Amino acid sequence: MRIAVVGAGGKTTLIRTMAEEARRKGCTVLVTTTTHMYIEPDTLLTDDADEIIEQLGQQGFVMAGLMSETDERKMTALSLETYHRVSQVADLVLIEADGSKHLPLKWPREDEPVIWDNVEQILVVVGLHGLNQKAKDAVHRWELAKSHVSFDGNTTLHPSHVQELVMKGYVIPLKEKYPEKEVKIKVAHDDSLYQRAVAKMLEEELDASILDKGWFTTLPDLIICGGGHVSQALVHMASCLNFRIKVMDDREVFANRERFPLADEIICDTFDHLSDHMEDHAYYVVITREHKDDFLCIEQILEGSYDYLGMIGSKGKVAKAFEQLRTAGVSEETISTIHAPIGLKIGAVTPAEIAVCILAEIISVKNKEVKGSASKGLLESRDRGTLCIIIEKEGSSPRGVGSMMLVTEDGIIDSIGGGSVEAAAIEDARTCTHCMVKDYQLNEKDKERLGMICGGRNKVLFIPLD
Repeated sequence: MRIAVVGAGGKTTLIRTMAEEARRKGCTVLVTTTTHMYIEPDTLLTDDADEIIEQLGQQGFVMAGLMSETDERKMTALSLETYHRVSQVADLVLIEADGSKHLPLKWPREDEPVIWDNVEQILVVVGLHGLNQKAKDAVHRWELAKSHVSFDGNTTLHPSHVQELVMKGYVIPLKEKYPEKEVKIKVAHDDSLYQRAVAKMLEEELDASILDKGWFTTLPDLIICGGGHVSQALVHMASCLNFRIKVMDDREVFANRERFPLADEIICDTFDHLSDHMEDHAYYVVITREHKDDFLCIEQILEGSYDYLGMIGSKGKVAKAFEQLRTAGVSEETISTIHAPIGLKIGAVTPAEIAVCILAEIISVKNKEVKGSASKGLLESRDRGTLCIIIEKEGSSPRGVGSMMLVTEDGIIDSIGGGSVEAAAIEDARTCTHCMVKDYQLNEKDKERLGMICGGRNKVLFIPLD
């Protein structure tokens, strides 16, 4: 098998991985280039076909090319005659046929990539570490690309932009130019569930924009400033709601594991050090014992990023705090983002009731933005299996769009709603080999069990993950 590896963002790593896998299976492997490639230890710098074939027979592996005349760190292509001789001897030939200046994405020139005639497969490498970068910073030869794509150089790259680049720049032209060769996308990605899913959609040339990154949001952080009775009730209830919970107090008697056994982290520190323990886009509840500490916390939180900020207190206390913020130069727009007095107005009196009203308000804010309901276990899973995502729903189906579960060989992580729909999806997931979409209708038994007046329909996307 002769394979040309083109594109950007991980060609050399892919070639190494493929070579190692082939060697474990007992195959002989030749690695070479049609352009330029960095020289590695034991690289054979010669155009002598007999010498290359001899080393291939002795070691089962050889990286071969000619020393570059312009860069001593790199090798260039063998002569065509030598290449044809040695490529007929090796079981697997891996050819780096493109350059990318270490950038994750590339738009090729008209004379790129350089594909030899006996190549059977072309792998187009795409680096997902280009996501969230500006196009002009992530794409090699952006000046060539910009007249062919629908976005500009300052666009922050999302999967749809990456897909447009690779399809227009490589896949479509290569399939037209080499109809007899197999052209496949190979995505270099991190181990996050989101990038694994995006990679599979890209590799199967399916519309990656169907995936909303909001579905893959990590567990939100709930940071509680103050360790009193309301905080205890708050932690107890929030532990059931998929928050990562931090409690902070400046007194050891209030900041300890015995008092907060369900908290993920307990911080005993003075409140003027809150900024040392803050998280981006966290949910903050400020319920310290003193007005000055509340104000210390609010000042620091406003300097960071937060998805919710609530402060407990009477209307008088809140008014005083807001006036202090105005005096400190905080804008009315920023002050308006503070939920104070905290919580929904339900006439709460006891610590438990106050905790309920606070969490109800937090949930109402959170669910305006967070579209999925994935657990920490699912988002951190590296297991192989089939990811099932609800991408459309109608009627009274129990789970919303973005709900996910991972069906693995050993079990199931999370849920898309239970009942016959989930049972059918699990059965389909176990035999799924390619991305697909299926519609499921809630049956009469599900409606009765779930107490629904009318039925519902779910459209589920299946993504097999390696």
